[in-house]
Amino acid sequence: MGPWLYPICWIGEGEACIDKHMAASSRFVAPSPLTLVAVVAAIVGISLSIHVVMLQVLWVPYPDTSRIGRLGLFYPLAQSLGLVALAAALLPWLRRFHPAARGPIVGLLFATMNGVLRNALMAGFATTDFRGSVGGFVQQGLFDLLLGTLAFAVVLLVRSTAVRLAAAVILAGVGTFWLNPALASLLGPLLAWSARHVRPDVYVVPYGANILVPSYLLFAETVIACLLARYVITLRPAAWDPHGLFRYVGLVLLVRGVWVMMFVWGPIIGMLSVSQFFFQDLVMVLLIQLAWRRLGGHSASDARH
Repeated sequence: MGPWLYPICWIGEGEACIDKHMAASSRFVAPSPLTLVAVVAAIVGISLSIHVVMLQVLWVPYPDTSRIGRLGLFYPLAQSLGLVALAAALLPWLRRFHPAARGPIVGLLFATMNGVLRNALMAGFATTDFRGSVGGFVQQGLFDLLLGTLAFAVVLLVRSTAVRLAAAVILAGVGTFWLNPALASLLGPLLAWSARHVRPDVYVVPYGANILVPSYLLFAETVIACLLARYVITLRPAAWDPHGLFRYVGLVLLVRGVWVMMFVWGPIIGMLSVSQFFFQDLVMVLLIQLAWRRLGGHSASDARH
């Protein structure tokens, strides 16, 4: 199994490892708010600038996904694998919350790692009409919360890695072919109202400060969510990955679907066009891992192992 699928195995921690995690977490001292703000700002500025420079300075085109056809189904499949892995790695930390809240918390973290709020607001900034993205935001937000709850139920009830993999595939199908259409039907009036306000983009490349400033500010949503994930996930000891670098990178790139964008869609629609998002996210997670190590996250990790 490749390192991008290995995260599915993380749930087999056992009660002893969970107790170690809880004890280590209670001893860990969080960095100061000012330090965290500086770290988030630096990661946002460096990682997002890769996409911005490639798009605006090097004129690398935005990916045209109109030609991917059925290969588009690999995107929700990758995200489903990442979501099950995320739920598995979060399980020890989630013990501190009410059982009814644990699934939605997984979904909320999944949604913010994918920038659900940023995506909706940036559509409004580009078109100057925020009403056109309200319906999509509500539908996507509910979808992520419900899918996260289902993923949490899977890892709570199933121990077998093979069964979890199969469940992640089924979850992708359920989400794509049943849950999303069901939400579209339920939210029909809201989606119809929102669709009446959809406008073409008013601002195009090269973007000015009115687009770039909110783009940078709102990318903090994803960075903060991914940084939070790094602090609260539990990784089993692995000699080949003692600090969890490869497993954390694999997890985030699965959750955000960029593995598929780069290596499945890329050969068809142009790897250069999708590489701007792949390298943006790769640099982001590497910087988060570095920050986590420098800010003392490794001490809690080592203690719980």
